[in-house]
Order: sequence, then structure tokens, then C-alpha cells
Amino acid sequence: MTTPRPRIPAPAPVERACRCAWDEALRATLDPGEQSALAALGRWIEEPDRPYAILHGPRPSRRAVVAAHLVRTQREGTTYAATLVPIAPDLRLERDLVALLTSRLLAGYGGGSPRSLRMRIAEEHVRVGPTEGEPSLLLAITDVEEAEPLVSWPALFSAVGPRVKVLATVEGDDAAARAWIQRLGFDSARTRIHPLPTGPWPAPGDPAALLAAAGAVPAPLLGLLSVAYGRLRQDEITTALGVPIEGALAGIEPLLTTIDGTYAFRTNAARREVEERLDRSERETSIRRLLSLAPDGYPCAYARAHLEQAAAPLQAFAALVTEEHLARWMARPEGYLGFVADLERVRRRAVGALPMSHEATALAVRAALVEASVNSCARREDDDAPVGVEPMTRETPIADERRQARALTALGAAMAAGPARAEVLEWAKDAARRIPDVEFRGDVLLSLAEVLEGEAGYTVAREALTAFRTVENAEDRAHQMLVATGGLPTEEGVAVAREALASLRDGAGDPGDIDCFSKYFPRAVAEALWPDVEALPGPARARVLAALAGVLGDPDRVHAAFAAVEQHIEPYGLQWHWTLKQLVPLLDAPEARRAAKLAPGFGEHAVELFEGLIPRLRAQGDPAEDLLEALPEASRVRALARSLPFATDPARLQARIEAAVRKAKPLDRYGLLFDVGPWLGAAGESDALLAWIAPLGDAHHLSALGYLASHDPVHAPDLARRALPLALRLGADEPNRLLALLPLARHLPPEGAAAAFGLLLDALAADIRPAALAGDGVSLDRLAPLIAALAGDEGLAGAAREVVRVAAWFP
Repeated sequence: MTTPRPRIPAPAPVERACRCAWDEALRATLDPGEQSALAALGRWIEEPDRPYAILHGPRPSRRAVVAAHLVRTQREGTTYAATLVPIAPDLRLERDLVALLTSRLLAGYGGGSPRSLRMRIAEEHVRVGPTEGEPSLLLAITDVEEAEPLVSWPALFSAVGPRVKVLATVEGDDAAARAWIQRLGFDSARTRIHPLPTGPWPAPGDPAALLAAAGAVPAPLLGLLSVAYGRLRQDEITTALGVPIEGALAGIEPLLTTIDGTYAFRTNAARREVEERLDRSERETSIRRLLSLAPDGYPCAYARAHLEQAAAPLQAFAALVTEEHLARWMARPEGYLGFVADLERVRRRAVGALPMSHEATALAVRAALVEASVNSCARREDDDAPVGVEPMTRETPIADERRQARALTALGAAMAAGPARAEVLEWAKDAARRIPDVEFRGDVLLSLAEVLEGEAGYTVAREALTAFRTVENAEDRAHQMLVATGGLPTEEGVAVAREALASLRDGAGDPGDIDCFSKYFPRAVAEALWPDVEALPGPARARVLAALAGVLGDPDRVHAAFAAVEQHIEPYGLQWHWTLKQLVPLLDAPEARRAAKLAPGFGEHAVELFEGLIPRLRAQGDPAEDLLEALPEASRVRALARSLPFATDPARLQARIEAAVRKAKPLDRYGLLFDVGPWLGAAGESDALLAWIAPLGDAHHLSALGYLASHDPVHAPDLARRALPLALRLGADEPNRLLALLPLARHLPPEGAAAAFGLLLDALAADIRPAALAGDGVSLDRLAPLIAALAGDEGLAGAAREVVRVAAWFP
């Protein structure tokens, strides 16, 4: 029975490599030792608790042939869907392996970036395994040493599903095979190791004998092919050697194979025989000839691999993160699959050069933003196109000026005053001015004005106000004008606030809504508005006076505002709940008692008011025990914790809190820790709080450590350092856990901070660029504290420069 050649819907070079390896392997007849190894692997297939296997043997052993025959036998049955992954020319880099493995996802694939495909492979098809009704999966990866050290194996195979088997073949003895277990990410306790004994090399084809017949010194063509990572075209060979290929082939044809006009060694063993005979000068000459070929040919696909192997300086890798390099890739069969692989490796190499190099920071950021931009452009239009090689469309601009400005503002704000900071903020201003939506433009300009100082800040705030004045809806326009008052000089802010108040009072909206914007008011604006607000209708007057009193804090103003609230308050109105809550921290004891009588009118929201009233009463000598007893246990603990700053006997109060906590279950204690953390943390009691949740897992401890570090300035450095290892362990799958530590970046050890930066950039690069620049997830604006800790102002300026550069590249 003839087993059909597997159809590989992958880029042409990958398909070609698999076709060649399949044909070569199945053409061979197994000798008795090889048949014995094949039988042993057949028994391994039946072992449910051994998902991994390594077949090893010396160079003459035909390990790949045995693996191919195993795949064929499994394909002839119905139990396994078997795939051969032959490491050889055209299939020696990570992108090639990804291309082959993603070919399994062709059916039902709706589009996405190469990295998202790899995540699907790892998570859905390798870690989870086939779904019910599908055959089990066998991956046979041959000659893995050929890809070392250019492939990150553990990312794919560190965990496999219950119906997944992975076989790797390795050159070497038993010790070499065991060393590969860790490199591949296999579980040593669940790995079966099989030796493949070898006899004389099957004739014809012994590379040592053929080389001896060809002469002691390898022919120039052999030297060229031995250091090449992929197949070479005939014209490339002619150019590199300067002679017609016919003359170069004399006497060495049996060592080589020709496919579609390309040349490579017939076997990996033959390639290695030649490579080991080259001296350093011959090797360097051959590599130099390869890299001097046309940039859109061999160097496009393999320059990065040669740079890595030569441990080239980081600056040499910057040429791989350019628009020209992308254009070259898009003209090749691999498309942006190869480009994104280059971006990822360059980014991780740059992160490895941290924490001191600001050039490394900039290059890492550029690679991440470019990858996110490529993700935005990727579109799958042809269902028959190889996976990962869809065309790119740039018809729709992806440059989001709003998020550019936000990212640049955050980076500039983290810098010290000086020319570099001024330049970054000027870039932010330019991006903000180009935002088409006037409300967004005003918001971003106002945020920028807060970062700028003196007259420069006022100038930008005036620009924001000008944008807000063009908002079409009168109520929205008035509200935005109120927001702008905080960034303007006092007299201008007062005039704008009065103008907005008049607009609302004259029918543009409810003037009482001004209470939502009082947090933006400077004290002078609140002072100036007070007389105007006193003339408002009753309910609106009460709400706004309470908001202004909260800004001013003056006792007489508080008394007047509370009296107005008492007169007009409406039960169950959440607006009034908010109004009363603003006044609670300012009330005197009699007023606080009267407020406590109003609180039950807000139903379930009354508890929140009581939790604020109790500390206020205790601060004025009223123990408020009656209110405490009326609260649920968790609310009582919160109220007591908030009372700590005013306690005459803090130890006694803390003992009451701890007694309540001891009665709670660990998960309930975890919730209470966040309730009392701001107050007990500020008192330096973080370790005592952490003891409450000792039985809980790492995820709970990580959240608690980060939270307490933000409230316990004395112990913050130690808490942040203790949190970092947990965050790194959990952050690969949950990067938001690392984000929570970024405000504490200055406390993190340099090596740990660099590792965190690498993980977060991985997540940023997997997004689309607008979200990668600024947003609620992992975005560049949120990484500013970490960049500052790693590379200082130069690193921040370099990252900002890349924002501008990539925005021009992908408009």
C-alpha cells in the first residue's frame, strides 16, 4: 500500500521541505535494528502516561527515517492524525515550525496574527488536544539539534493534552537525549527514551566516504550549503561562488538533492560532516558570501539567524525592524509570517540587553509596536492561501492620534524637565491637535496641559477649551467647559465656569450636575461660584453647594451646604446619596448624627454612608457604637479600620478588627484585607494583614502584596520585591498581574524589571496598535514607570521616538 504524501497548506518552502523529507524517508528500507526501534515506538504510542519520546543515536543512524515510517503506520490507521516535522533546510527556524503546525488549523480559521495562531496551537491543539470525535495527535519532529538554538521549544510543548504524543529524534548518546528533555520542555517523568543502534552506513550515501573520494578539502559549494539555513537557488549559488554551478557540482552530486531549482544536502548527517571540516576562515567566508546576496533573497529569510549565531551587537538587528524588511518579506512565499518571527526574536534579544541600555529599550518598543501594527493590517481573503501568509491591507489608517498622544504624554510626564521632555511633549501636542473628534481632542489636550508647566500648560488648556466650545450639544459643551477650568489661570477659569453655569441655568441642562465636575475646580473657582450657586433653584443649589463645600472645606460653607441638603434631599435618589457622601468627611458631630438619620432612606446604599460617618464621629469623640452594631460584620471592620487615624488607643481598636477577622474564613479575610489595607497598611501592619491569608494561593498573595505596597510606604520596596517573582510566574498568561506592580517599578530589582518588561511587551505586541499605544490593557502608556526604572529619561525618549516613527510607517 502506498501512503499518499501529506498535503501541507503551508508556505511553499515549508511544503517543499516536508515533501522532500517524506519522499526521501519512505524510499528507504528499514534494517532489523530500525524495525526494532519502530516496534518500540509503536509500543510507546500505546502508553497513556508517556506523551513524550526521544529517539537517539549516533550520526550514521537514520532516526528521521524511522520517525517517518512511524508516521506512515499511524496514518494508515484511524487512531492518530500523524504529522512529520522534519528539521532540515527550509525548516530550521521557529517560523517554519509554526507554519507547519498551523497548517492543521486551516479548516475554520478566521484570520489572525502568526502569534495568535501559535497560541492556538499551544493552547488548543497541543495543551488541550483533539476534541471528541477527532483522532489523537502525533507530532514526530526529526533532528531537533539542527534548529538549536533558534527555536523556543518549551513554548509549544511544555504541556500536552491527554491524546497528544510528541516524538523528537536527537543525534547522540543517552546523556545527550536526557539533556534534550529540558530544552524541549518535556516532562522527564513522562518521557520514554529509545536508542537506535547503527551499523555501517547504508550504501550508497556514506557522507564520510563520499567526501574522502571528493578530496580532503570540501568543495566551495559544499562549504556554502553547509552553513546555509535554507535551500539556495541556482542563481544565488552562481553569484556567491562566481562560477557556473555545473563546475561546482563535479564529484559531489550524491551528497546533494535538487528540488524546484534549489540545492541542499540530501541528509542532515552529510551537512554536519561538511560543516565540521570547515575551519573558521572557510566558515566565515561562506557566511559572508551568503549575506552579500540580494537583500530580497537568502538574506531576507536568514540574516537574523546568522546574526544570532554570531552573537552580533544589538544595533545590527535594527535593520530587521524596518519598512524595507517588511516589504521584502511580503514579496516572499512566507509573507509576514517570517517578518513577525524576526520581530519577536529581535524584541526578546533587545529585552535581554536591559536593564541599562536605552537603545535596547527603544528597539524593543519599536518591534512591539510594529508587530501590533502588522496585526492591524492582516486580513485573510483567500481560504486556500497558506496559513499565516494572508495578504496585508493598509487601506484603512490605523494611526489613532488620540492614543498616540496619550502614550507620548505618559512617556513625557515620567521624564525630568529638560529639552528631551519638551520634545516628547511637543510630539504629544502635535498628535493631539490632529484628533478629529473635538471632545477627544479637548480631553487629550487638557491631560497634556496638566503635565506642562506655567504658561505652556495654560496655552494648551486654552486650546482644549477652544475645542470644547465647538461641541454641538449645549449641555455637553457646558460640562466640558467646566472640566477645562482646572487647567486655566484663575481669572479665566472663573469666567469659563460662570459661563458654563449660566448656560446650564438658562436651559442647556440641569445646573445641579455641576457637582460631578467640582473635583476639577481650583479653590478660587469654587470661591467665585459660591454666590452664583446660592441663586440656583433649591435642589440644584443644595447639590452644587455641597460639592463646592467639599472643595473649600470651610466650616461655615459646610454648615450652609448641609442645611440646604437637609431641606431638599430625596430618599433613594443616587444623586443625593453622592451629594451627602461628599459632605460626610467635613460634618461636625451634630450634623453627622443628623446625616445618620438620613442615611437609612438610601436603602442598601446606607451602609456606605455609615462606614464614612462612623470614623467622622469617632474623630470628634463620639464612639458611634450604636451605628457600629447596626452594620454587617465586614462593614463594621471597614468602619473601624477607617477610624484608626483618629483613635486615642489604636492598639485596642486594632485588636477589635483582628478579633472580627479571626472569625472569618480565609477568602472572606482576603476581601477584608482590601477593605482595611489603606489604613492598616499606612500604619505599617502589612505583614500582619498578609498573615490573615496565609492558607491562600500565590494569586491571592500577589494581589495583596501589590495592594499593600501602594499603601505602606515604609515596606513598599520589600513588598514589591516579594510580589515580583509571583507576578512573573503568573504573568505569562495573565499580564494584568504584572501591570498592577508598575506603579512600584522603582522598587523592583533590575533583572526582574527587565523580565517583566519582556512579558508585558509580548502581550502588547499581540494586540492591535491603537490598543497597544494606550488603553486599559497592556499598553505603552502604562509601561512608562517601568521604562523609567529600566532606562531612565533616555529610554523614555527613545520609546517616544518609536511611537512617532511607527505612526509614520503605518499611518
